[in-house]
Amino acid sequence: MELFGATSSPLSRVLAAVAFGGAVGATGRWAVGELIPTEPGVWPWATLVVNVVGSLAIGFAARGVDRDTLRWALLVTGVLGGFTTFSALAVELNDFVEAERTAVAVTYGAVTLAAGVLATMVAGNGVPGRNGASVSGATHDGSRP
Repeated sequence: MELFGATSSPLSRVLAAVAFGGAVGATGRWAVGELIPTEPGVWPWATLVVNVVGSLAIGFAARGVDRDTLRWALLVTGVLGGFTTFSALAVELNDFVEAERTAVAVTYGAVTLAAGVLATMVAGNGVPGRNGASVSGATHDGSRP
Protein backbone atom coordinates (compact mmCIF):
# COMPACT_ATOMS: atom_id res chain seq x y z
CA MET A 1 0.00 0.00 0.00
CA GLU A 2 1.24 3.46 -0.89
CA LEU A 3 1.04 6.17 1.76
CA PHE A 4 2.47 9.68 1.60
CA GLY A 5 3.58 8.98 -1.97
CA ALA A 6 6.15 6.37 -0.92
CA THR A 7 5.98 2.63 -1.09
CA SER A 8 8.95 2.18 1.27
CA SER A 9 6.81 3.13 4.30
CA PRO A 10 3.85 0.77 4.32
CA LEU A 11 0.80 1.68 6.30
CA SER A 12 1.75 -0.59 9.21
CA ARG A 13 5.08 1.25 9.71
CA VAL A 14 3.39 4.65 9.59
CA LEU A 15 0.67 3.56 12.03
CA ALA A 16 3.29 2.12 14.38
CA ALA A 17 5.30 5.36 14.22
CA VAL A 18 2.23 7.51 14.93
CA ALA A 19 1.07 5.23 17.76
CA PHE A 20 4.50 5.08 19.39
CA GLY A 21 5.01 8.83 18.99
CA GLY A 22 1.52 9.52 20.33
CA ALA A 23 2.23 7.41 23.42
CA VAL A 24 5.47 9.31 24.03
CA GLY A 25 3.83 12.70 23.52
CA ALA A 26 0.77 11.93 25.63
CA THR A 27 3.01 10.64 28.41
CA GLY A 28 4.96 13.90 28.26
CA ARG A 29 1.74 15.90 28.46
CA TRP A 30 0.60 13.83 31.45
CA ALA A 31 3.96 14.44 33.16
CA VAL A 32 3.64 18.22 32.70
CA GLY A 33 0.13 18.01 34.17
CA GLU A 34 1.53 16.17 37.19
CA LEU A 35 4.26 18.78 37.65
CA ILE A 36 1.86 21.70 37.24
CA PRO A 37 -1.49 20.55 38.67
CA THR A 38 -4.57 22.59 37.78
CA GLU A 39 -8.00 22.79 39.34
CA PRO A 40 -11.10 23.31 37.17
CA GLY A 41 -11.91 27.00 36.74
CA VAL A 42 -8.31 28.07 37.53
CA TRP A 43 -5.82 29.26 34.91
CA PRO A 44 -4.59 25.99 33.32
CA TRP A 45 -0.84 26.58 33.13
CA ALA A 46 0.00 22.98 32.23
CA THR A 47 -2.14 23.01 29.09
CA LEU A 48 -0.83 26.42 28.08
CA VAL A 49 2.76 25.21 28.55
CA VAL A 50 2.33 22.04 26.48
CA ASN A 51 0.50 23.85 23.69
CA VAL A 52 3.06 26.67 23.44
CA VAL A 53 6.07 24.35 23.72
CA GLY A 54 4.40 22.03 21.22
CA SER A 55 3.80 24.94 18.83
CA LEU A 56 7.46 25.90 19.12
CA ALA A 57 8.53 22.33 18.37
CA ILE A 58 6.09 22.07 15.45
CA GLY A 59 7.53 25.32 14.09
CA PHE A 60 11.04 23.82 14.18
CA ALA A 61 9.79 20.55 12.67
CA ALA A 62 8.04 22.39 9.85
CA ARG A 63 11.40 23.93 8.96
CA GLY A 64 13.50 20.79 9.27
CA VAL A 65 11.43 17.66 8.77
CA ASP A 66 10.11 16.70 5.37
CA ARG A 67 6.36 16.24 5.40
CA ASP A 68 4.81 13.03 4.18
CA THR A 69 7.67 11.00 5.65
CA LEU A 70 7.87 8.41 8.39
CA ARG A 71 9.89 10.90 10.45
CA TRP A 72 7.08 13.50 10.19
CA ALA A 73 4.50 10.86 11.14
CA LEU A 74 6.53 9.90 14.23
CA LEU A 75 7.60 13.35 15.43
CA VAL A 76 4.84 15.73 14.40
CA THR A 77 1.70 13.63 14.05
CA GLY A 78 2.70 11.23 16.83
CA VAL A 79 4.85 12.89 19.50
CA LEU A 80 3.71 16.49 19.09
CA GLY A 81 0.12 15.52 18.29
CA GLY A 82 0.03 13.50 21.50
CA PHE A 83 1.80 16.22 23.48
CA THR A 84 -0.33 19.20 22.46
CA THR A 85 -3.98 19.17 23.39
CA PHE A 86 -6.91 20.94 21.85
CA SER A 87 -9.33 18.72 23.77
CA ALA A 88 -8.02 19.83 27.19
CA LEU A 89 -8.15 23.44 26.01
CA ALA A 90 -11.83 22.97 25.09
CA VAL A 91 -12.65 21.37 28.45
CA GLU A 92 -10.85 24.15 30.33
CA LEU A 93 -12.62 26.86 28.35
CA ASN A 94 -15.91 25.14 29.20
CA ASP A 95 -14.90 24.98 32.89
CA PHE A 96 -14.35 28.75 32.91
CA VAL A 97 -17.72 29.38 31.27
CA GLU A 98 -19.51 27.03 33.71
CA ALA A 99 -17.81 28.87 36.60
CA GLU A 100 -19.24 32.09 35.11
CA ARG A 101 -15.74 33.29 34.20
CA THR A 102 -16.39 33.89 30.51
CA ALA A 103 -13.94 36.81 30.32
CA VAL A 104 -11.18 34.53 31.63
CA ALA A 105 -12.18 31.86 29.09
CA VAL A 106 -11.93 34.35 26.23
CA THR A 107 -8.61 35.67 27.55
CA TYR A 108 -7.20 32.17 27.98
CA GLY A 109 -8.30 31.17 24.48
CA ALA A 110 -6.76 34.31 22.98
CA VAL A 111 -3.51 33.94 24.96
CA THR A 112 -3.20 30.30 23.90
CA LEU A 113 -3.74 31.13 20.23
CA ALA A 114 -1.44 34.17 20.24
CA ALA A 115 1.33 32.39 22.18
CA GLY A 116 1.12 29.35 19.92
CA VAL A 117 1.38 31.43 16.76
CA LEU A 118 4.22 33.48 18.24
CA ALA A 119 6.09 30.32 19.29
CA THR A 120 5.76 28.90 15.78
CA MET A 121 7.04 32.16 14.31
CA VAL A 122 9.97 32.27 16.76
CA ALA A 123 10.90 28.73 15.77
CA GLY A 124 11.22 29.81 12.16
CA ASN A 125 12.89 33.17 12.78
CA GLY A 126 16.27 33.00 11.13
CA VAL A 127 16.11 29.24 10.71
CA PRO A 128 16.67 28.43 7.07
CA GLY A 129 14.15 26.12 5.47
CA ARG A 130 14.96 23.14 3.28
CA ASN A 131 15.06 25.41 0.23
CA GLY A 132 17.43 27.90 1.89
CA ALA A 133 14.68 30.42 2.63
CA SER A 134 13.86 31.77 6.05
CA VAL A 135 10.29 32.25 7.27
CA SER A 136 10.22 35.65 5.56
CA GLY A 137 11.07 33.99 2.27
CA ALA A 138 14.54 35.54 2.09
CA THR A 139 17.53 33.33 1.36
CA HIS A 140 20.63 33.02 3.57
CA ASP A 141 22.13 36.20 2.08
CA GLY A 142 18.87 38.13 2.55
CA SER A 143 17.83 38.11 -1.10
CA ARG A 144 14.52 36.72 -2.30
CA PRO A 145 14.48 33.47 -4.31
